[in-house]
Amino acid sequence: MQRTALATALLATLSIAVLASAAPASARTIFLMSDAPYADVAPVVEYHHAGKNLFFITSDPAEVAAIDANGAGGWARTSNRAAFVALTEPATARDASGGKLPALPVCRFFVPPASHFFSASPVECAAVRGAHPKLVLETDAAFFAWLPDVSGTCPTVLGDSGFVDLQPVYRLWNAQGETNHRYTTDVVERAAMISTGWVAEGYGDAGVAMCVPQ
Repeated sequence: MQRTALATALLATLSIAVLASAAPASARTIFLMSDAPYADVAPVVEYHHAGKNLFFITSDPAEVAAIDANGAGGWARTSNRAAFVALTEPATARDASGGKLPALPVCRFFVPPASHFFSASPVECAAVRGAHPKLVLETDAAFFAWLPDVSGTCPTVLGDSGFVDLQPVYRLWNAQGETNHRYTTDVVERAAMISTGWVAEGYGDAGVAMCVPQ
């Protein structure tokens, strides 16, 4: 498997000394452990159904190819602003205190009649499964991402090309009509959705669901 430049930057192993000397005192900084498995990255593509005003994301190459090939009944890619990249395999990092900080599997539920729910929180995944038995758990690991802290702030990874920020993925819920969730890294797009009645869901006031490579 050929490493991308982004994967190489994210997954390089660096010393604690480099981290300690380079990181701002106030930053929550992590670096990958020397025994961390190689983790590749893949684009998470967003689609929109104009007729129903529904959104859907996927990092599954087969799913992407199928939707792109035939439009899958009205679905079309949105602008690149809403797309992002995510880890396709597990990876573990360590914070400044020496504790492990793994990228967590992102569960994916099908929400009838035509929506999907994603979460990088094992607690939230379990809670959704228990509270909503009609939802279909399609996979325990659609991709992998880090969780923000309770304020919605994402950590920073130190790679071989320097600091690599993890950007927030905002989760929004339409709260009307056919239930639907949207996931975007774009703050302008997030603000526009909220102005039309969508509700922010996730950590902090901004509603950060997970953190992914920038």
